[in-house]
Parts: sequence; structure tokens; C-alpha cells
Amino acid sequence: MLLLHQGRAEQAEQELRRVLQHDPNDALAHAWLGMALLDLGRLAEAQQHVETAIGLAPEYDFPYYLLSLAHQRQHRLTEAQQAIEQALALDPADPNYHHVLGLLRFQRGQWEGALRAAEAGLQSDAEHVDCLGLRGRCLARLGRTPEANDSLAQALRYDPDDAGTHADAGWVALEAGRHRQALDHFRDALRRQPTSNYAREGLVEALKARYWLYRAFLRFTVWTENLGGGTRRLLFLGLYVLVRFVPVLLPLYLPLVFMSWFADPMFNGLLLLNSYGRHALSAAQRRQALVFAGVLAGGGVLLALSSIDSVAWLGPMGGGLLAALFPFTVALRPNQTARRTRWAWVAGVAFVVLGIAGSVLALAAPAADLYKGVMGLLLVGWLAYIWITALV
Repeated sequence: MLLLHQGRAEQAEQELRRVLQHDPNDALAHAWLGMALLDLGRLAEAQQHVETAIGLAPEYDFPYYLLSLAHQRQHRLTEAQQAIEQALALDPADPNYHHVLGLLRFQRGQWEGALRAAEAGLQSDAEHVDCLGLRGRCLARLGRTPEANDSLAQALRYDPDDAGTHADAGWVALEAGRHRQALDHFRDALRRQPTSNYAREGLVEALKARYWLYRAFLRFTVWTENLGGGTRRLLFLGLYVLVRFVPVLLPLYLPLVFMSWFADPMFNGLLLLNSYGRHALSAAQRRQALVFAGVLAGGGVLLALSSIDSVAWLGPMGGGLLAALFPFTVALRPNQTARRTRWAWVAGVAFVVLGIAGSVLALAAPAADLYKGVMGLLLVGWLAYIWITALV
């Protein structure tokens, strides 16, 4: 436990494995080994040991808490919520458990439910800074800004060096449009905890918010998230229908659609040109930005070349690449479920293959009907993917 609190997870793992060599049925050792492996990012292995601990001592609440963290970091929010609710059923007074439940609800846009969880944690420990920070974020999303600021200020009074609270304050400032203030908070958080992904992700968003277009899109995104999932889908569907009947709105609608799909990789690509921003991006964000730029450039060049009669057959290939840009962007998003990633790769590769097939068939005059069928399939598949991804 001491080694884990000192951030020395590898040494903690070695000690715990020695314990388990002497007693393979030590539930506590399996649980703490799971926590060490979570810190090391070995999520599947961590989950295995935590589940072993639950099997050995199902009346022990702590392994359910760790199981919830394992599921959460693998983007399985439903399973994570079930596990933390089981931990709370065994120990309803632990503020850490209420905090995790609140975070899961917050990730699902359930601001009121997340606020209730944070306040339940504060009933057990009025100075629990994580619950105070979460409470501040929930209040900000509910439009209760003065109360949100008071909650965050209170957390900082209790622990001025808590990186999580500084990051919470940064997110609240960022979502309110105060990107310079947000940058200061995220930098303070990273100075105190350089390995905090929560603060690093906020820093990246704050750096992108220096561009007015991204800043406006971020405010729009926060507003739509406050509407709830069903209302948000109806909004975008209504905008699509409205544009069909009022074509003059198309120049406003198309940038919104483009930003909703490609804002992250496009502006992450701009950060790659900035020495400070380049180091703030994660490996996944850099990869997504580079793939986006490469596929967009490749598809654009092929379409441009297809305007020349002698190489007009390159057009379908360029169209396939541009269609694949949508699923490839989804597949490379950080914090994505494995299932969604897998289907995105399948769709992207299928669009590229259809584009190549279209170019080959374009060279064969007798295959005109087959060419039209392949290109029709590409168009229908692309439209279906966009709508299914937007609605699911």
C-alpha cells in the first residue's frame, strides 16, 4: 500500500506477487495487485485479479470499486456502474465510491444524478475534494455558476495542491468560454501531477480553444450535451430537414457537420505545428491527426487529378478515400469502445476497396452497369454509416 501511494506500482506488484506465492487465496493481495496493474495500464490483467478477489471474498467492497475502475478505463460504462453500485451496497458511506458513481453519471450526461452522487459523498466527508470538484462541474453544467465556483474554491481551500481540483476548475472555465483561465488551471494541475491524463486532455482542449472557430464549436457542443441524448439527436435531424426545405442555410449547416466529425483531428493537426501543443497531445491524438491529414490530402489530390480526362478513373478512388475519412476518424478516436472501433475500421476499409473497384471498373467500358452499382453501393454505405454513427 505504501509503494502504491508513492506511485511505485512496479515494486508494489513484485511484493504482492510474493505474497500470492505463499497464499494464492489471499483476496486482499489479489485486490491490491489489481490496483497496481491498473496503475500500470494492464487493464485486462488487473480485472482478472480483481474478479478473483471478488470470488474469494464477495462480502469485501473494495474489489468492486477496483472492478468499476477497470471497466471504466475500458469504456464499459454500464458494467462500471453496476460494479460501483455493488460496492456502495456493501459500504454506502465511502465518499470515493460516490465520486466514481458521480463520474460515470457525468460521462453519460446525467448532471442531476452526478450531482446527487457528489453530494452523497460529501455527507460522509464534507472535505472530500474530489466530490467537491465533481459537484462544481455538475453545478456549472446545470447553469448554477456561482455555486460551482464556490464549490471549487472550497475544494482548493481544503487542498490547494490537489491536481484534480485544479483540472476541474480548468474544465469549468473552458466550458464557460474562459480558455485563458482554463489554461492556467490545467498548467497548475500538470505541475502538481505531470502524469494526469484528465489535466492533459483539458490542456489540449484549452490550446485548441485559442482558435475562435473551435471555441465557438466547443460552446455549441457543451450546449447540445446539456440537452440530453434524445433531444440532441432530434436537433440534428431537425436541422437536416430544415436545410432540405431552406437551402439558403446550407452554408451554415455544412461547417457544423464538418466540425462535428473532424474538429478534433483537424485542430490537433494544428497543434502538431506548435512546439508546446505537440508535446501535450497523446500518441493516439497525434496518430489520428496524421491519418486525417494524410487521407484528406490523398483523397483531395486524387479527385483533383480526376478532372484531367486521361486520369478521370482516379475519381472513384479519391471518393472512396474521402468516404473512409469518416470511419477512420471514429476508429482512431481516443476513449473509444472496442466494438465501435472494430466496425469503424471495417467500414473504412470497405469504402477504400469500393473506391478502388470503382476506379478499376471505370477503365473497363463494358462494365458500366457494374461500375454504377459499385459507386451506388459506396454512396449508400457512406450515408448509412454517417446516420447510424450519429444516432447510435
